[in-house]
Amino acid sequence: MTQADLMWLRRQALGLLLVAIALLLVFENTRLDVRLSQYFFDAAAGNFPLQHHWLFERVLHHGFKSAAYVVGLAGVFFCLYAIRRGVPWLSRPQAMLAAIGTVSIPLATTALKHMTNRHCPWDVIDFGGYAPYVSLFATTPGEIARGLCFPAGHASAGFVWVVWYLALRSTRPAWAKWALWAGLLGGMVAGVDRLLQGAHFLSHVLWSGWFAWALSLLLCWLLKVPQGRQLA
Repeated sequence: MTQADLMWLRRQALGLLLVAIALLLVFENTRLDVRLSQYFFDAAAGNFPLQHHWLFERVLHHGFKSAAYVVGLAGVFFCLYAIRRGVPWLSRPQAMLAAIGTVSIPLATTALKHMTNRHCPWDVIDFGGYAPYVSLFATTPGEIARGLCFPAGHASAGFVWVVWYLALRSTRPAWAKWALWAGLLGGMVAGVDRLLQGAHFLSHVLWSGWFAWALSLLLCWLLKVPQGRQLA
């Protein structure tokens, strides 16, 4: 890893810090999450009309998740092949970065969901649920069942592909850009799907993307994967 690679990672880390500050300022000092979710809530019926819609539930939720698992598993197996047999444009550190990131990003997101105790919109009192809406760092009363909705796990299945951007950036920059756009678009589509269904607030989705990028950068630094242009 060159000095230029380290400088690039430092700039990315600084960008992450600024984005985190912006997310905290916006969502922890306003009720923007609640106001946005109110647009998709039918107060008269007391539910989110799109919660069980076939397109959002069967296709964009279960279908997307199943497809993400299959493609992700295929990607991990290819990385293992590259590590053992060698692939000209995917060095061992690059393959390790992609494989570890593909597995660890969803697992880390799931772990955070069990640690943060934040509730889904449909569990919040404003939408007919049982839990109060509280800020990220507030304490939820102990007698209330724990929430398992922050950050957005479904969106992480899409955001996971940002790690491939870092893995491919030095040897296949065009492919890396496609991986980045696939990760950002996939994560937001999956996240907005659950937003419309009442399963997540917008902040849950955006923080999921933030964690995916942060973990990808950390792994890139630990594995010393170069980010400058190299010969394939």
